[in-house]
Amino acid sequence: MLKEVEIVDETGSDDGSISLGSTVTLRYEGDDEEDTQQFFVGSIEERQGDLPVISPSSPLGQVLVGRTAGDAVEYQAPGGMLTVHITAVDR
Repeated sequence: MLKEVEIVDETGSDDGSISLGSTVTLRYEGDDEEDTQQFFVGSIEERQGDLPVISPSSPLGQVLVGRTAGDAVEYQAPGGMLTVHITAVDR
């Protein structure tokens, strides 16, 4: 896609917070404790394997970036407000 690429700033840190390139495990409010889903936070071009992608500019992505495992966040989805629990964050 690109002929020459130079990384100027590596996003994210090792503090356990969600950033571009993170893989997050989420559980929606009301679901069973074991009913979790993994997502890649970033662009579709950078995705890891078959993981679904959450764009950092999407409503869910905007509230996830900077949060850590154990946090719960709310976001406005087309069907109304949803709450998700962050169960794990990996880089």
